[in-house]
Amino acid sequence: MKTRVFISLAAMLLVAFVVIQCAAPVAAPPAATSAPVIQTVVVPQTVAVPQTVAVPQTAVVQQTVVVEPTKAPPSGVVKVVLFGKPDQDTVDPVSGKTLPGIDKLKAMFEKAYPSIDLQIINSPWGSGATAYGPKTETMIQAQEACVYHMPGALDYGRRGYLVNLDTFIKNDPDFKNVWGDNLAQWRGWGPGNPDNQWGLPYVGGNRVIHYDAKLFEDWGVEPLSLHPTLDEIEQKAAKMTGKNPKTGEQNYGYWYQGKYLNWQFQAIAHALGANWGKVNPDGTWAINWNTPEYLKAAEWLNKMKQYAPPGALASDAMPDGFLTDQNVVAIIPEGEPGYYIQPFISQPGLDKRFRTVYNLEGPDGKGGLFIADPLTMAASCDNKDAAWVVMKWLAGSVESQKYNFDAVGSLPVINADLVKDAIPELGKLTDAQAILDQNAHAEPRYPWASSQPRFSLQAALEAMLAGTLTPQQALEQAQKETDDWLKQQKSGASQ
Repeated sequence: MKTRVFISLAAMLLVAFVVIQCAAPVAAPPAATSAPVIQTVVVPQTVAVPQTVAVPQTAVVQQTVVVEPTKAPPSGVVKVVLFGKPDQDTVDPVSGKTLPGIDKLKAMFEKAYPSIDLQIINSPWGSGATAYGPKTETMIQAQEACVYHMPGALDYGRRGYLVNLDTFIKNDPDFKNVWGDNLAQWRGWGPGNPDNQWGLPYVGGNRVIHYDAKLFEDWGVEPLSLHPTLDEIEQKAAKMTGKNPKTGEQNYGYWYQGKYLNWQFQAIAHALGANWGKVNPDGTWAINWNTPEYLKAAEWLNKMKQYAPPGALASDAMPDGFLTDQNVVAIIPEGEPGYYIQPFISQPGLDKRFRTVYNLEGPDGKGGLFIADPLTMAASCDNKDAAWVVMKWLAGSVESQKYNFDAVGSLPVINADLVKDAIPELGKLTDAQAILDQNAHAEPRYPWASSQPRFSLQAALEAMLAGTLTPQQALEQAQKETDDWLKQQKSGASQ
């Protein structure tokens, strides 16, 4: 029995040994304790793990983009009224220099702005019924042009015929004030606004006094002082009226332009302390011709006519022979650049015979007509943007300012630094100081310069010099006509 049990046990051990050898090796079982079994189990499943993941992507955002089209430059026709330019190239009879015609100005502008058709209406200054004043009135009433060379800008602005340029200036990023203080001379009252910019300075000039140094020498009279007085002019004019002691020619001591008496008379009156009046808060004017100071001026001028040559009353220019050897007048007031600048430059030495001094000055150190005529834009203009381009170029470019100088002798109105290289001749003149500085000493611009009060006074002065009115009667007549005209004004607009 024990033997069979032993044999069975041995057989079982043998079988177990065989099984172990055939199977994969298995680690020995741990000690008999209650411990978890650590193992790797692959289980198919989806696990949500909270996390921030940076994922490169293209986002499509829908939006509306407004693309403004490029604004076309101003174009079209712009009509411009100018005064006193040569219609065509012409030869100056005194200097022999060729003066460029108005077509040269047009060509220069259109080269710079080919999209604008500049049409220039060029007119002589004229006198009387055909003077620039009546012409301008007719043309602006008929709405003939967009841009005007307009000495009477303050009056036309006051009456509502012009565009206030302040808006153009404010909205123009390219605008530059190249005129300095002269720009403010063209601010004035207008309907609904007491302060408007009515124009841009265009042509410059001055009103100076000339004297013939040779005649002074012939008569043995001391030259005029740089700032002459009324007494000095009267005394020296009287000495040089008569037969020239060296040549035997008839000489005259004094000159006046009969058809443009007003400016000479205002300089005389201002030197005696006269004041024409003022602009009222509503834009109307208070004008006083019939005052003691104006009476003294009228009496002085009436006395001086005895020293002037025959024909002075009918004249609207300088005396015959001016700037030549045939000149017979010693003291010649109211010289304008158009008469003398180009001859002085083209004929060396001429400015040494015909000298230039300042105009008469009043107690305030000012005197003489302010000369810097402006360009204006008509309220009726139907092409204002292009007209603004034209105005800026004509008034502010070196090319235009040089053309005015070459064509008619107008002094530049823009900053001297801009034109000194283009016109170097000016600074070399004998009396350059008085010529270039006179406008800085001039009276402020007269707002009535192209209005009826001026012409009423002019007619009265002509009658006085003709001997049909006394000085007192002349001023009384001018004052009455002026008062009647002023009564027609209503809040700054003549009716």
